[in-house]
Amino acid sequence: MIGFTLPDLSIVLPIARPIAGRVRALNDALTRAAASSGAILVDIAKHPVGSDPRLWSVDRLHANSFGHERIAAALAWGLGLPGTDESWSHPLPTAWSRSLTASILAELRWQRGYFLPWLWRHFRGRSSGDNRGPKAPSFTVVDV
Repeated sequence: MIGFTLPDLSIVLPIARPIAGRVRALNDALTRAAASSGAILVDIAKHPVGSDPRLWSVDRLHANSFGHERIAAALAWGLGLPGTDESWSHPLPTAWSRSLTASILAELRWQRGYFLPWLWRHFRGRSSGDNRGPKAPSFTVVDV
């Protein structure tokens, strides 16, 4: 079994600061479970690249394509697959920055588009998956 720790989400998702302790506790539990079970654990949380906002989708909860590429590279390295190295952990070439105004506007857009709808669903006892079918209801052949 292989898994990875969660990065500091409060950088990507400022509203997550109150749960930062829970994320650290989860990472600690994952580390202990991996140590006691022999599972391979890639500690993405140790590397600043994991919390680079450019690796996260607009919902700030899921990795985007580039983020999934980095996670896959990290897991392949963790498995010791040929041709892998620790380059997945290196920071992106250029530093990421945004003005205070742009940061505030982005936060307001995210809260309006993602957080408030989540709160409304939660308040009514609903889930974002309610009344939704699977994206792919049957097996599909994938060309590689």
